[in-house]
Amino acid sequence: MKMTARMLVFLLVATALSAADKIDLAKGQKHWAFQPVKKPALPTVKNKAWVKTPIDQFILARLEKAGLQPAPAAAPRDLQRRIHYALRGLPPVPNSKIVDLKSEIKIQMATPQYGERWARHWLDVVRYADSNGLDENAAHANAWRYRDYVVTSFNADKPFDQFVIEQIAGDLLPTKGEAARREQRIATGFLSLGPKVLAEPDKMKMEMDIIDEQIDTLGKALLGLTLGCARCHDHKFDPIPTADYYALAGIFKSTKTMDSLKTIAKWHEHSFATPAHKKLKEKHEALIATQKKVVNAFTAKANQQLLVELKLEKLPTNPEGKYSKTNQVELAKLNSTLKRLEADVYVLPSAMGVEDGNATNLPIFVRGNHERPGEIQPRHFPRALSDGKPISDKVSGRLELAQWIANRNNPLTARVMVNRVWRWHFGRGLVTTPDNFGKLGVKPSHPELLDWLAAWFVENGWSVKKLNALILNSATFQMSSMPNAAALEIDPTNVLMSRAPLRRMEAEPLRDSLLQISGQLDLKVGGTIWTFENYKLVFNHTSEDATTYNSNRRAIYLPVIRNHVYDLFELFDFPDPGTVNGNRADTTIAPQSLYLMNSPLVHRTCATMAKQLLAEKKLNNTERVEWLYVKVYNRKPTANESKRAVAFVNEFCQERQASWQALCQALVSSNEFLYLK
Repeated sequence: MKMTARMLVFLLVATALSAADKIDLAKGQKHWAFQPVKKPALPTVKNKAWVKTPIDQFILARLEKAGLQPAPAAAPRDLQRRIHYALRGLPPVPNSKIVDLKSEIKIQMATPQYGERWARHWLDVVRYADSNGLDENAAHANAWRYRDYVVTSFNADKPFDQFVIEQIAGDLLPTKGEAARREQRIATGFLSLGPKVLAEPDKMKMEMDIIDEQIDTLGKALLGLTLGCARCHDHKFDPIPTADYYALAGIFKSTKTMDSLKTIAKWHEHSFATPAHKKLKEKHEALIATQKKVVNAFTAKANQQLLVELKLEKLPTNPEGKYSKTNQVELAKLNSTLKRLEADVYVLPSAMGVEDGNATNLPIFVRGNHERPGEIQPRHFPRALSDGKPISDKVSGRLELAQWIANRNNPLTARVMVNRVWRWHFGRGLVTTPDNFGKLGVKPSHPELLDWLAAWFVENGWSVKKLNALILNSATFQMSSMPNAAALEIDPTNVLMSRAPLRRMEAEPLRDSLLQISGQLDLKVGGTIWTFENYKLVFNHTSEDATTYNSNRRAIYLPVIRNHVYDLFELFDFPDPGTVNGNRADTTIAPQSLYLMNSPLVHRTCATMAKQLLAEKKLNNTERVEWLYVKVYNRKPTANESKRAVAFVNEFCQERQASWQALCQALVSSNEFLYLK
C-alpha cells in the first residue's frame, strides 16, 4: 500500500504523542541526581587533628581508604595569594600578612571586589554578552544593568534561592518600593541575554528558537540538565520526553521576550523612565532643534523670516560664492556643537528583560517542526522531577517554575550550585560536568560530600558567602600543591584531592593584576564604559568592530562582543559567550607567551613600573629589585635572584628605563606570577 503524505504526517504525530510512553519515568527517576538530598553522617577518620571543617572528614576518609595522606599545609604567602584571588580576583597588598585566617576571609568577602569576582563566574554560566552575535550582531547596550545586578547580589550575599527566582520571574514578584521593582525586572535579563537570529524570515521559527535557547540555558545553568535535547525527540539518555519539553516551552511562549519579530527583530526592554527623565530628553531634543535652525540660518538654507526670528544674519560670502576663513571657522563651530548634541543623545533608562504575555499551551511540534503540530501539551514541570500537575490557565507559569526550581526539595538546584562553587575554587567540580548532571554527565567523585554540602547550603540560608568561608577555612583548601610519590602513583590526576591544584590565573585576574601592581587599576564599581547605541550593529562580516578595551576599569566591565571577543580574553581561555559555561578550558599555547612579550597592555604596565622605580631616587639597584619582587610576587627576592637581577639591569642596555622595563616584563611573564600554587 502506498503511503500518502497525510498518512506520513499522521504517523509522525502519533510517534510524537507516544513520547512519554517510550521513556520509563519510574526507572529514570532512580538516577542518582534525581534522588532527594539527604545529609549524610560525617565519616570517621584516623587523623582527626588534620580536620578543620566537616569537608575535611569526607576528603580525608577517601584518602585514608586509598592509603594516602594529605599534602602539608601551603606556605602562608601562597595561601594568602590563593585566598585573595579566590575571593577578589586580585593580588594581596604587598608586604601584607594574614594574622587570622577566618578574619582575613571575612574581610575580603566584605570588599566590593568580591562581588565583581563572583559575578564573573556567574556570567560565564548565563552566557552574558554585550552584543547579540549570530546574523545581526546588535548592541546589548543595556545588558550592563544585569551584570551590575549580579555584582550587587553577590556583594549583598543575596540568598541563592531568591537570586534564582528573581532571574526567572522577578517582574512577577511583589515589590517593596520602586528600587526593588527595578532590580527585580533587571534580573529577568537572564532570560533575554541569549543570541538570537534577528533576521530570521520565519517568525514562528524565530520565536521557537528563542524559547529553545531559554529552556536550554535554564536547564544547564540551574538544574544541570540538557533539556534542549528533547525539542525534536525524546531525550536519548535522560527521562525527559518531548511532551515535557513542550510543556516547558508553553511557559516561555506565555512570556514576552521580544517587542517585535519584524526584521530586524527587537528584544523587549523594561523602561525605567520617570517624568523627570522624560523632561530631560525633551529639553535635549529642543536644544538639537534650535541648533539645527541656527546652522540652517547661517548657511542660507532657511528663509528670511527664520533669520529675523533667530536675530541672525546670513554669513557673507566672497565673490566666488565661498565663505571667508573667519566665517568658515564660525560655521565649523556651529556644526561641531550640533554634532556633539546629536552624539550625546539623552537615552531614557531601560534594561533587557521579559514580562508576562498571554497564557498559552503549545502542541508538540513533530521533529521540532512548528509546521507539524501534534496534541496540545498543558504546561507543567518535568515529570521525572515533579508530579506533572498542569499549571493554571490564568498564569504563564513562570513564577511557579521559578519557585519549583528554587524549592529546597528540588534534588538538583542546591547540588548544582555547590558543585559550581567547588569547581570555581578547585578548578574541577565534584561532578566534573557541572552543566550536566544527567546520565551522560560524570558521576560525583565524592557523592556523600556533594550531598552534605547541598544540605548544608540550604540549611544555611542558601548563602554563597558562608559556603565560600566553609571551603576556604578547610584544611583541604589550605593544602600545598606539592604531591608526594605515593599520591602521584595512586592519584595522578588528583581526583581524591590529595593536594591543592596548581592553577593558572584566568584572563580577567591576569589583566587586572597587571594594572593593579602598576597602580593603574580603577576600582570604581558598576556602570558602563561602552557607548554603543542600543540595537545598533557592532560587528558583522561587512563592518568593522569599533569596540576598544583601553579602560583601566576591571575586566568585568569591558564589553563582551559575540563573534569578536577581546584578544586577551580569547587567548587565555575566556568561554564562548553564546552558551552556558560551567567549565573554562585551561590551555597552554605559544600565542599566550607571544602576547606577554608583545602586547601593549604588558608594555604599558612594565613601562609604568619602571618609571616608578626610577623615580625612587634614594633607592639603589638592589633595593629597587626588592621593591619590584614585592610588587609582583609579594615576597622579597633571594640573594641569588637579587644578584642576577641587578646584573641584568646593568648589562641589558645603556637606557635605564628600558633595562628596568625588561626586568619587569620578565617577572610578570613568569610562572610564579601567572600561577597560583
